[in-house]
Amino acid sequence: MNALWPAAVRLPDGTPLEATGLIVALYIALLGLGLLTAVGLAFYFRDHHVDWEERKHLLRARPWGVAEAVIMFAVLVALQLLTIGLASLTRKISGGELTTSMQFIAQTIVLDWLGLVLIGALLLRRGWTWRAAFGLELRGRVLLCGVLFFLAVLPFFWFYSNLAELGLRWCGFTPKLQEVAIAITDDQPLAARLYLLGVATLVAPFFEELLFRGIFLPVFARHLRVGWAIACVALLFAAIHVNVASLLPLFVMSVAFSLAYLYSGNLLVPVLMHGLFNAFNLALLTALR
Repeated sequence: MNALWPAAVRLPDGTPLEATGLIVALYIALLGLGLLTAVGLAFYFRDHHVDWEERKHLLRARPWGVAEAVIMFAVLVALQLLTIGLASLTRKISGGELTTSMQFIAQTIVLDWLGLVLIGALLLRRGWTWRAAFGLELRGRVLLCGVLFFLAVLPFFWFYSNLAELGLRWCGFTPKLQEVAIAITDDQPLAARLYLLGVATLVAPFFEELLFRGIFLPVFARHLRVGWAIACVALLFAAIHVNVASLLPLFVMSVAFSLAYLYSGNLLVPVLMHGLFNAFNLALLTALR
């Protein structure tokens, strides 16, 4: 999902979106809560010892190897190319009458749902459990950690979003939203909107976290310092979304997702953060529209 901030951004047709006073007030209140959460977590980690070496060892001990990472990366690229080809083909067949939302629904089936099926098939072939492969375990602290870490990263997301916007405008570019975000919040049948919302907040975060944090991060961490591994995965994560305006803020969010996974050892924590992040952006875009 695209990085969105309460400033004047534009739709692909150039239509500006202006934040109202109420939206700005709510956004500032949420940023304030996020800042307090970040400060609170900073004091918590200062006063409570965290054995980061043990957590790094746990991350590197995940069973994923280079072969699986290469396979899944090739699958990701192939699925991305397939979605582009299908979109072009369906436009030609329908004579341009196929709606944008229907195109994105078809793309989610090819990319997200098929991607999840392939990861599940790979687990079955290797004989690994979801817990062993990703640390997936529903515990009481998962929800708390996910919400707190999401709130704590919001001020950083806001700062780097605005920094990216200022940089792009200084270079003469006008930031624009991803068309998928517009399609979800645009006028369309209720069933299509609910489906796309469900994919954006549940299915896509789960698939992307399985891929980037669950598979790629342990493989990179086994061959690089963990800090460099987190940076490489963050760069790949930001680049795969193919949106210049969101490159920097998505990089920051990806680093936060990886740190949350490193700390918790449970992939459900970054999945929850990712889902909240997408839901937050979509709610804000809906309010702006």
